[in-house]
Parts: sequence; structure tokens; C-alpha cells
Amino acid sequence: MKSRTELLLYHLGWTLDRMMQPTWRNLHSSFESWAYGNGFLKQIHRLEAQAYIESRCDTKSGMRVIRLTQKGVAAGRMGTNPEQRWQRWWDGKWRMVLFDLPEAQRANRRKLRDKLSTSGFGCMQRSAWLTPDPLGEIALQLRPLAVNAAMLVLLDAVPCGGESAADMVAAAWDFRKINEAWQGLTDHLVAAPQDLVTVPKQHVARWVAKEHNLLQRCLRIDPLLPKQLLPSNYQGIATWQMRRRILAKIAKLPA
Repeated sequence: MKSRTELLLYHLGWTLDRMMQPTWRNLHSSFESWAYGNGFLKQIHRLEAQAYIESRCDTKSGMRVIRLTQKGVAAGRMGTNPEQRWQRWWDGKWRMVLFDLPEAQRANRRKLRDKLSTSGFGCMQRSAWLTPDPLGEIALQLRPLAVNAAMLVLLDAVPCGGESAADMVAAAWDFRKINEAWQGLTDHLVAAPQDLVTVPKQHVARWVAKEHNLLQRCLRIDPLLPKQLLPSNYQGIATWQMRRRILAKIAKLPA
């Protein structure tokens, strides 16, 4: 999918967060005008034909309402819901992946580290990784290696040397770097356009593209730990709430 289409779906993702009234035209003064001015109107119609968005007539008002489909949400790279991740339950156990792959398997070792990193695992050492979540699909993927305990071991673990959950989190994840990413998004949100009609269309497009990139950076490096495991100075929740308020204001929706 072209980045231009992805950005349009991303924009629609926070503008059309749910089925809503009134029509697009009244959404924020003239949404269709904005879409036409940015060359998006034909694209929006095409996205509906391709099942990225759907519309229907509201039975009470007779007005057209529109929303993204699950296909559209996925294509706009909005599949991660931080609020659900922060609210998930933790059973007090750490799932650990310990490995010692020989030099002949250097490529597999690198792929394994990349997989664990992109899956939100914390790195205690280069060959010792942990997560608060059940391993699930990752355990299935690693099963061929796990037959040799000298090469790889998967554990459900509870610290027994007096280490607190906060100690484990501090050792495994770099929350200074994570907070810096969220601060970058915060700074950009402060400079948000007041609406999507009166400001130059090029400015809106640049702002949306940068907001998208900054958010994706946050979600790439932040494991979105359960709330009870988050450091007291964690910035992600406050920035996310700020983002919801600002984007709701731009889209003329109740926060």
C-alpha cells in the first residue's frame, strides 16, 4: 500500500474513531472540501469500494455515517491499542527466553534477537530476554530450537533473590529512551493545527505524517507494559490521553 493511502487511512482512523453523526460535510466545517483540496476525495470513494471503509444511512436521522473496517484499521497501522495493553492483567510471572546459539548459527541468533525485540521483550543480557506475557505464538515458533536445552530454554519465572518487579523492568527496558520518544510526540501535539480547513493543506499533511511517524516510533520501542509494572515517571499514558484530546478537538468530536 502506498504511504499516501496509509496516511489517509491513519487520518480517518482518528477522525472516524467510531460510527458518528452528522455527515462528513458537517464533520469539521467541510471535510469533503478538505479531502478534495488534498486530492483525497476520489481515493476515499475507492477505499470504500475496496472495503477499507464502510458507510450506511442512519435509520433515525437519515444521514450518512462512516467508519473504518478492520481491514482499514490494519492498513492504517493502527492495530495496537495502548489502552488495552496497559489495562491487561499480569499474573506476577515473567516469561524468559534464554539461549546460547553457536557461532555457526549467527544468523539465527540475530533473527531471534530481532524477533524478541520487536515483540516487546526486555533484554536482561543479549541472550536473556523476558516479558510479562504468556509466550503463546512465539513459543511455537521457538519449539524446534527448544528441544536442545543447551541452546535454548523457555521459562515461567518468579524472582527469588529479593528482586522487585520494578527492578526487573529497570534492568530489561530503557525507559529513558522510551520517555524521550513520547516527549517527542508530546512536543509535536502541542503544535497541532487548530482545524483541518483554515490552515494550508500542505501544513496539515506534513503535521499528520509527522504525528504518524512519531507515534509509530513510540509503539516500536515501548513494550506497553501492564500498568502495575510501569515506572512512576512513565510518560506514555499522559501523552496518549493528550493525543486523544487534541485529535478529538481537531476532528470536532467530544474528547
